Amino acid sequence: MNETRYAAVAKDLMDGIANGRYPVGSLLPTEFELCDLYEVSRHTVRAAINQLLSQGLVSRRKRVGTRVEASQPQGGYSHSLATIADLAYLAETQQREIQDIRHFVADISQAARLGLVPGEHYFCVSSIRVDRTHRAAPMCWTDVYAQRDYAKVIDLAREHPEQLIASLIEQHFGRSIAVVDQQVRAVLLSDEMARLLKAEPGSPGLKILRHYRDSEGVLMTVSETVHPDDRFTLVTQMRRDRAAT
Repeated sequence: MNETRYAAVAKDLMDGIANGRYPVGSLLPTEFELCDLYEVSRHTVRAAINQLLSQGLVSRRKRVGTRVEASQPQGGYSHSLATIADLAYLAETQQREIQDIRHFVADISQAARLGLVPGEHYFCVSSIRVDRTHRAAPMCWTDVYAQRDYAKVIDLAREHPEQLIASLIEQHFGRSIAVVDQQVRAVLLSDEMARLLKAEPGSPGLKILRHYRDSEGVLMTVSETVHPDDRFTLVTQMRRDRAAT
């Protein structure tokens, strides 16, 4: 199953629900109709519908169909991220609002925490990200770190708030991201972070640290993102190793 394709189908259906193409109370097209509409398999359509189900946008009943229950996601946002392209799709649904830019030399503590090289020159772009269709509260706070050789990307980040900074580096510096290492851990929101994200101080949050590397394993960018726990759910999928069966 092509995860990127079902994410695109889910996004288009969500947009259709949000803008009234599929109003609350109406039925979505049948699975077969959606297959024809998007030129995809039933597996892809079902995976896309599951994304909508997980966000409380629709319900399903046998011999009735898929009914639209809400025009906006309920209880936060759920995202299935299986490829680098999925990260790019996620970024396209959000708007970057840059809050701060700083240049620094990585000390030993920063290098150890973020996987940087001590003594090297870096910059950090700090942003709030808001959902394009649901702007009631920020989705997250993100700090993106990169070497000063890529500093020209800062202006590009302002011009293209919907694109990942890592993707902008790919496009304009001739680099290619081959792998993203991801670490996820639970945190409690500090008073300052809660204020920035319009959340309760001390409430649970999710911190995601991502290292973007090229095919040689060379680090291109690092992002550190904090989500309030009620605004983001990270969905992963595990498959049986055929060699182990």
